[in-house]
Amino acid sequence: MRVDKLKKVATVRVSTGGRLDVNFFLGYSSEIHPGRELIIDVLNSKRSFIPLEDILKDEILMIGKNRFMEVELSERDLLPETLEAREISVQIELIDGEVIEGSFYTELPPDKLRLSDYLNHTPQFIYLCREQADLILNKDFILSLKHR
Repeated sequence: MRVDKLKKVATVRVSTGGRLDVNFFLGYSSEIHPGRELIIDVLNSKRSFIPLEDILKDEILMIGKNRFMEVELSERDLLPETLEAREISVQIELIDGEVIEGSFYTELPPDKLRLSDYLNHTPQFIYLCREQADLILNKDFILSLKHR
């Protein structure tokens, strides 16, 4: 049985250092918020393995998401109201030494805007908005963070 899905392009970087250009398969509606399913919804779902289309080889792979270090998005993939939330500007060092900058947006109350609050109250994958391509990061591969 085939389920109709929307394809969204991204580049997945895995813990072994490899990169893979893929299509994520997203639902036209989401069970957890209004509108279509987002890539971050798939990553933070209970599924351990997710189907991705390898763009270069034109084949479907089941990939273990826990080995994803980051997902670089070809276009912003957020609910529009997310950017109206409170902004936390950060500099992040990943475990491989890469340093990246960007912003998290959060609905946490003003007294909970510390980085530790944000990291401890968010799921495994977190969305980083940047001037260049946005990233979705796996918290297991973050070495350190600091406010910008």
